[in-house]
Amino acid sequence: MTEVTQLLERAQAGDTAAFSRLVDLHKDNVLNIAYKLVNNHEAAEDISQESFIKAYAKLGSFKREASFMTWLYRITYNTACNYIRKRRLKTVFLDENAAASRVETAEKAELRGIINDAVESLPLKLKTVVILRDYEELSYREIAGVIKKPVGTVESRLSRARARLKELLKDYTEG
Repeated sequence: MTEVTQLLERAQAGDTAAFSRLVDLHKDNVLNIAYKLVNNHEAAEDISQESFIKAYAKLGSFKREASFMTWLYRITYNTACNYIRKRRLKTVFLDENAAASRVETAEKAELRGIINDAVESLPLKLKTVVILRDYEELSYREIAGVIKKPVGTVESRLSRARARLKELLKDYTEG
């Protein structure tokens, strides 16, 4: 039995210290996915905190049909989407490591900006699968659990997203 499974069982039985440990194990990933969806650090912190509050409140209903991480990502994704809808925020996807990009050559920084702009221009459904697959490195099955769609839908959306990105970036990839 994994540490997460043991902690989950204890947390579902009312052990708040076990839930606190689950938060410690996943807080960076949750904050990272929230930030990538809203590109605002303060909002991402709020979304992260709200996601854990929701997870705690719904812990008794978690049935382990998916991994805890997938379930938690789903809550985070929904919370971020609600934030975007409420604030009508135009989402912008930028690399969270802006300090490192300053060290890069101007050419690489420009290319990174072009790629980020292209990803930002994708509809949220396509952008989400790109972020979860290419940046968070989740499997298709895990992504399907996060977005509550079949694996075939994940594959289709990722294919459409990559085709759209290829089209958007064709001027920069042609020799």
